[in-house]
Amino acid sequence: MDSLYPIHFLRPLWLYLLPLLLLGHALARPRLDSLAPWRKLISPHLLAHLHVPGQARSQRLWPLLLPTLAVLAAAGPSWTYQPPPFAEQRAPLVIALDLSSSMPSSDLHPSRFERARSKLHDLLDRRQGARTALLAYAGTAHMLLPLSDDPSLLGYYLDGLSPELMPRPGKDTTAALAAMDQMQRQEPSPVSLLLITDSVEPASRHTLNELPVVIWAATADAEALANTVEVPVVPMRLDSSDLDRLEERLNDHYRAQLQSSAGSHWQDQGWWLLWPVAVLLLLRFRRMAPVLLLLLVFGPAPEAEAGEWRFWQLWRTPDQQAQRLFDRGDFAAAAALYQDPQWQGIAYYRAGDYASAAQAFSVESTPHAHYNQGNALAMLGRYPDAIAQYRQALTVRPSWQQAQDNLGLLLNLVEQPRAPDNPGEPNLPPDGLQSDPQLRRAETEASQHVTPEEQAQIWLNSLDANLSGYLRNKMALQLQQRESHEP
Repeated sequence: MDSLYPIHFLRPLWLYLLPLLLLGHALARPRLDSLAPWRKLISPHLLAHLHVPGQARSQRLWPLLLPTLAVLAAAGPSWTYQPPPFAEQRAPLVIALDLSSSMPSSDLHPSRFERARSKLHDLLDRRQGARTALLAYAGTAHMLLPLSDDPSLLGYYLDGLSPELMPRPGKDTTAALAAMDQMQRQEPSPVSLLLITDSVEPASRHTLNELPVVIWAATADAEALANTVEVPVVPMRLDSSDLDRLEERLNDHYRAQLQSSAGSHWQDQGWWLLWPVAVLLLLRFRRMAPVLLLLLVFGPAPEAEAGEWRFWQLWRTPDQQAQRLFDRGDFAAAAALYQDPQWQGIAYYRAGDYASAAQAFSVESTPHAHYNQGNALAMLGRYPDAIAQYRQALTVRPSWQQAQDNLGLLLNLVEQPRAPDNPGEPNLPPDGLQSDPQLRRAETEASQHVTPEEQAQIWLNSLDANLSGYLRNKMALQLQQRESHEP
């Protein structure tokens, strides 16, 4: 994913050669005049008919044009930047939804909360394939769903939420902001932050103004809210104009963060100037043109590891070719080309080839490699192996909340008693809901040969059965765990 910006030069010191080229050309101009030896021997009115018009001028331009293009290429013109590794085509988004006692107010029809939930469904429809996380907060803040690229899952969670589920009344925006900030710090690539609320208490405004947050105002008086904060505020509308404006704000934040991220770099586009240089050289040295063309036509074609050969592959590394395919959504072809094992694993994961993804992630021993390998193994149903990988990641990064959550979910899953007469029980996606008796019954009723798509549908149907109760218990348990660790 490349972003366009005004042109600038990566190595501008090369441009200091341009005045020297002009000066050198001016000094050498008399020597470049091919008619100079004849001017003393032939009258000017006759000499004008003894040469091809324009040829002398072209002879003088050659020594200036070619070096000028070469200097510009060496200066490294650039108008795009390459995002850091793991950056995504659309910004990962962390959403904090206000579920305090003021959200059922009806100044927005049918209520602030219902309008916010409906608008969030519309936003998710626009973010197909992009990762999104969900927090809910009132007197306490709770992570309900870590970053996931499954909009249907997030939609189910939204449908089960209501202000009555919150374990503690009040409004603690600071706690929600702290949870959002912690999540964005754990991500290797920039994350956009969206706060959906009707107000921000004065004690939280300083923290809010320090973060790259966009507020989606769930109130009829959005202007009053905007006057109290220094971050962008987008009022909720009946039409989709607020969605357009919100996406624009989020994308602006994402691009700004990508530019400042470690690992981002501007792409050198100077090689494009080599084409006119090559053409001019062919025109200048016509005798060499057939040889160069034969080398281009009959020379060895670059190896294309995935799909048929394309001319643009001549000028890109395998990883660059793979990134091009990845951005187009051709994850399987991209995985075959990637040489970077982590990017290869991500491509395999996006393509649904979890076994190959786990193998690619196993090449490195970084926390992210262990975490990603754990995710792939969990999708394969290899829960003990996934648990081991999450523990490896937490050994290096003990405070990594996502790894802690995934580890806790799998530990809870493997410790649950299973029916001894049903060893062929299908592996459902680990989501922390398998402790519910209705979900266990859904598992035991499923066939041993259930496809992954059927497994997901069984899981979603079971999730719908008692979602509100699960969310209430989940938040109450999180609050209990926090209070037990407080001195």
